[in-house]
Amino acid sequence: MELIQIKTLKHLEVFKKEWNAILEENKNDNPFIEYVFISNWWRSKELLEKVEIYAVKEHNRMIAFFPFQVKKKLSTYVFHFIGQSDANYMDFIVKKVDLKRTIMFTLDELIRLKKSIVFSLHGLLESSSTIDSLSEYLIARNLKVRDYRIESPSFEFENTRIIIFSTNTVNAKMHRNFLWTKEWSLSKRLSKSKWKNLSTYDD
Repeated sequence: MELIQIKTLKHLEVFKKEWNAILEENKNDNPFIEYVFISNWWRSKELLEKVEIYAVKEHNRMIAFFPFQVKKKLSTYVFHFIGQSDANYMDFIVKKVDLKRTIMFTLDELIRLKKSIVFSLHGLLESSSTIDSLSEYLIARNLKVRDYRIESPSFEFENTRIIIFSTNTVNAKMHRNFLWTKEWSLSKRLSKSKWKNLSTYDD
């Protein structure tokens, strides 16, 4: 597999067909990961946010897309899902059959390239297979994580999760711990979410 960074909207347009084909096969019903939403969001935020979308190529075809917006805090890269403040639901764009191995490959490659990274992934639907695949990856790589459950304000909508984890560099762990505390405080203050600690907070 090969990881390709998509740096511009024009570059993203090249992969519109593959993006839509993956979602069609998955019978996607999440409007926020549709190509039209992602491209329009990027267009509207082009001067405000640093977008990094990564495509996974295998046997000359694209099999997955990982849509992020990235900020740098000192020497640490903070990866959020694209549309952090605007999209209620978000996920990776990948066929279910390829999910586990593309998550492992992509996160390993990003960690190899960036070294010091925090991932703060919002809007994952509780029914998403991504949650279990991420959990398996984090256990395999011995990375600490906190998983926050966000209660939907209506029974008509599904609850979501925020998953926050990092590499083991000092700066990454410091910023990860800050985000853990911030999310816990917000959850407690608003009484709208409960958090579940999936690992021991002992750093």
